[in-house]
Amino acid sequence: MRPTLPAEALLAEADALHATGELRAAASAYIAYLDRAPEDAPAWRRYADCQRAAGDLPAALLLYRHAERLAPRDPLLAHRLAEALVALGRGAEAAALLAAIPGAAEATAPGVMLFDVSDLLDYFRACRTPTGIQRVQLNILQEILATPGEGLVAACAYHLDSASWKLVPPALFLRLAALSRSSSEMDDPDWQQALTAIAEAVRHAAPCRFAAGASLVNLGSSWWQPGYMRRVAELKRLHAVRYIPFLYDCIPLLQPQHCAAALVDEFARWFAQLCLLADGVVVISDSTRRDFERLRATVLPDIAIPTFTLPLDADGGMARDAPAPPPAARPYVLFVATIEARKNHLMVFRAWQRLLRLHGAEAVPELICVGKRGWRAEPALELLAADATLGAHVRLLHGVPDDTLAGLYRGCAFTLFNSFYEGWGLPVTESFAFGKVALVADNSSLPEAGAGGAVFFATDDIPDLVEKLEAMLFQPGFHAAAEARLRAEVRLRPWSALAAQLTRHVAAAARSALPARRLALRPGEVLDLRLLPGPTPRLAMAAAELVREGDTWMPLEDWGCWCRPGRMTLRLPLAPMHGEAPLRVLVQFVAPPAPWRIGLRAGPGSGITRPFGFIEGVPRQVVFCAMEVQPDAWPEVLVEIDAPTAVPLSLITPGDSREIGCGVLSLMVCRADDFAARLDYLEQRSLHSFARV
Repeated sequence: MRPTLPAEALLAEADALHATGELRAAASAYIAYLDRAPEDAPAWRRYADCQRAAGDLPAALLLYRHAERLAPRDPLLAHRLAEALVALGRGAEAAALLAAIPGAAEATAPGVMLFDVSDLLDYFRACRTPTGIQRVQLNILQEILATPGEGLVAACAYHLDSASWKLVPPALFLRLAALSRSSSEMDDPDWQQALTAIAEAVRHAAPCRFAAGASLVNLGSSWWQPGYMRRVAELKRLHAVRYIPFLYDCIPLLQPQHCAAALVDEFARWFAQLCLLADGVVVISDSTRRDFERLRATVLPDIAIPTFTLPLDADGGMARDAPAPPPAARPYVLFVATIEARKNHLMVFRAWQRLLRLHGAEAVPELICVGKRGWRAEPALELLAADATLGAHVRLLHGVPDDTLAGLYRGCAFTLFNSFYEGWGLPVTESFAFGKVALVADNSSLPEAGAGGAVFFATDDIPDLVEKLEAMLFQPGFHAAAEARLRAEVRLRPWSALAAQLTRHVAAAARSALPARRLALRPGEVLDLRLLPGPTPRLAMAAAELVREGDTWMPLEDWGCWCRPGRMTLRLPLAPMHGEAPLRVLVQFVAPPAPWRIGLRAGPGSGITRPFGFIEGVPRQVVFCAMEVQPDAWPEVLVEIDAPTAVPLSLITPGDSREIGCGVLSLMVCRADDFAARLDYLEQRSLHSFARV
C-alpha cells in the first residue's frame, strides 16, 4: 500500500520508524520517499542517520556525501558527515571538512577536540623562534592536525575583538609552524605572508558555535586575554563544553621570588579560575601533578579534578641529522635556557670561573648559552662583563632557529641544565635525543626528565657542580660511561605517541562527572569585584571574574571595574541557606563623573520578572543599593544593572577614549534578617550613601 501514500506521509512514516528504532523498516520508507523527492537533502541526511544507527558506516558515509552534493552549506549535514568520518578513523578529513565548509566550519560537533592556539599566534607576532612551551605545542599540534585517525580535532583561536573563538585553517597553521623552525628573521616575506594569511582567516571567520560535549583544550596560556575565562565559563554553562587546560608548572606560586610580581598575581587568579572551570588538567610531570593537587586542595578542597600526566619524554622534534656548526676552536658545553634568575646562570658562570682558575683557560671548554634574555638576568650578565677571561669562555646566542640549535646539540661535548624549579626540563630530553649526556640540577621534575641519562648535581651548590664538571671533563672514562648508560637506559618516544596519549587524556577528561557549579557564595560573604593580589590563589579571585556576565563589563582593575553603557548581569551562585527568610542583596558601585540614573533589579537564576528600580545622584558618588529577593528553590541569584547614560572616561583618566555607564566595587548576599552581616558590610565599606531599590 505504501506507493499509494502521499510523499509527505511516507517521510513522516520513515521518521517515526527511525525514532522508535525500527531501522530496517525506516530505511525502506526513506527509499520509497526519496524515489518521489530525490532532491530533498535533509531526507537523505536522515536516511544516512538511519544507516549509521544500524551500524552500516560505509553506506552512511556515501549517503551523507550524496546529501552534501545537494546541500553543500548545511551545517548539520557537515557535522553528521564529520562524525561518520571520525567513526571510520578518518579524523583529519573530518577536521578539514569543518574548516573548509562556510557556515559549517564554525559549528563544532559533539566530541570534537578544539585546540586553542591563541597564545602561539600572539607569540609569533612578536617572536619567530619558539621556546620550550611553544615547542611543545607545535610538536603536538603538528601531529594531531596532520595525522589521520586521531579523532575529530581542529585548531581555534580566541578573537579578542569579537570575544569568541574562531577556527584556524589547519594548512595555514601547519605552514606557520614549519616556518617558525627554519629561521629567526621576522622580516622574511614568507613569514610575514603566513602571519597575515592566518590573521585574516581568523578575523573573517564566523564565531565557533559549540555543540554540547565539545572539548576546548588549551595547550598554552591564552588565559591572559581579557575576558577569556569568563567566556569559558559561558561555554560551559550554555553549551556543556568541556574545558581542559595544560599545566606546565606552578612556579609562580611555588617560587614567586623568581617571577615578576605582576605574573605571580595573574597566575594566582588564573589558577583559582582553573579550579572552578577545568573538567580535567593535563600536566607534564608527576612533580607538577603533585604540586597541582596540593595547591588545588587549598582552593577547592572538596572536589578532586581529574589530572593526567603527559611526560615530555619525546625525541626532540628536531632533525638529528642537522649539520654541526663549523668546528670551534675548542670543545663546548651547551646550556639551553632563557637567561633569567630561575635558570641560575649566575651559578653556572661562577662554576666556570672556578674551573678557569683551577685548570687554566686552555683546558676549560667554551660554554654556549642559547636563550633569550629574561627576568632578572642582570647579575649574570654583569659578571660576564666584569671578568674578561670568563667572558671569553662564554658565548650567548639569542633567536636560534631549530636547525641551528640541532647542529649545536650535535656538536657539543655534553649539555648542562640548571634551574631552581621546572615543570619538566625539555632541553634535558632534547639533549638525550642527540645522544648527549646532560648535567642537571636535582630538583622538582628534573629527576624525571633526566632519568637514565643525566648526571645530577645538587641544586644551588657550586662546589658540587664544579666536581661533576671536572668528572665529565677530566676524569678518565667518566664521560664515556655516562654516554653508555644513556644509550642503554633512555628510550624516547616520537611526538606522535605523545599526541595520541594526549587525545586519550582529553577524551577521558571529557567524560568526567565534575559538578558544573563549584562556586558557592556563603551568606554574608563580601565579594570584591576587582583584581585581587597573589601569591596565594583564592576562590574570591575567580569569583570576581566569573560572576560577571555579558559584553558590557570592562576588565577588572585594582579598585573595581567599570561597565560600558547598557545592561550588565551578575550571576551569584549561593551556598545552601536554612529557612525561608527573604534574601538581601547589597551592591556597592561608584557613579560616573556626570549626573546619572541607574536601574537595578534582582531575582532567581531562572530569570528576573520584576521591573528595574531607578536611582539618581551626583557625580562620582559611592552608592550602596539593597534589594530583597524572595526565597525559592533556585541555586543562584541574578542581579541586573542598567546604566543607560554614556559618560567619557576621559573625565577621570585623560586620554582614555572609552565610555562608561558606572563602576562596581563589591557585593554581598545574606538573609534579610541577618542585621549583623548587613551592618558589618556597610561599615567595612565606609558608607557614603544608601539607596533601597
